[in-house]
Amino acid sequence: MSDHERAGIAERLAMYLDPGTDEPLYRQIVDRMWLEVVTGTLETGERLPTVRQLAIDLGVHPNTVARAYEELQLLGVLLNRPGEGTFVGLAPPDKPALERRAQLERLCRDILSQSEALGISLDYVIETLTELRSSGRDSRAGRESE
Repeated sequence: MSDHERAGIAERLAMYLDPGTDEPLYRQIVDRMWLEVVTGTLETGERLPTVRQLAIDLGVHPNTVARAYEELQLLGVLLNRPGEGTFVGLAPPDKPALERRAQLERLCRDILSQSEALGISLDYVIETLTELRSSGRDSRAGRESE
């Protein structure tokens, strides 16, 4: 990928990223790249910048770009070819994974809505989920050793 091509992708994405909104940056990247694929601005087979390079070009954390790429791969928009890079592709979406993701999002929205109604902070919700996950592992480990 030439520097010019890489810069073009980054410049187009950067024009639409707004860290001041409630929408996470990774989601903004997903939405914009999806639109570019659908409109043909990004073509099937086109190689994308590495996670690290796009993060540098956009001035965001590499995890932000990695999460966007992962979601786009799940949706079948991007293909990762080990040793070659990430490409725009037309892989069929992993339907069971998409269904699990949709179900998880519904559960999370319910938890957030109910916790907000009860005046419980997001930090406390996350802390509680982490504790429950840890205690679940501990109890499963105890049962397995019996």
